[in-house]
Amino acid sequence: MSTPSDISADEDQVRQLIDEWRAALAARDLDRLTAAYSPSIVFYDAVPPIERRGVAAYRASWENMLPFLPPRIASEVRDISVTVSGDLALMHGLQRIVNADTGEAATCGWVRVTVGYQRQDGQWRVIHEHVSVPFDPQTAKAAFSKEL
Repeated sequence: MSTPSDISADEDQVRQLIDEWRAALAARDLDRLTAAYSPSIVFYDAVPPIERRGVAAYRASWENMLPFLPPRIASEVRDISVTVSGDLALMHGLQRIVNADTGEAATCGWVRVTVGYQRQDGQWRVIHEHVSVPFDPQTAKAAFSKEL
């Protein structure tokens, strides 16, 4: 049974992984970006294809996207929540990629992100990631939000 201090330490580790991912994205370092991902990750992205499997596919999605982003980028997050239970953890919140020089949205704006982690061989690994954009049910068009 996990104690409150164990859960707090696990939550801190997951939050460190989130911070490391954001730093790796800003540095455009794909090795660091994928370091905590399970080889068998399932990834649902906001851009086609909507489902990817495996860390190589996750890495390729960023390789394909990075050339379309400004030279200097940053990741902004809001309302991040981390829940830990045993060897599973879940993070959800809002994220957007911005031009680090102007602070303006570098992509569609804010997206919803949910990430599932599992402790594997003593290390937290991302086993599931889901990125989505809300849509307007009357028009079936994405409802992008550049600002919140």
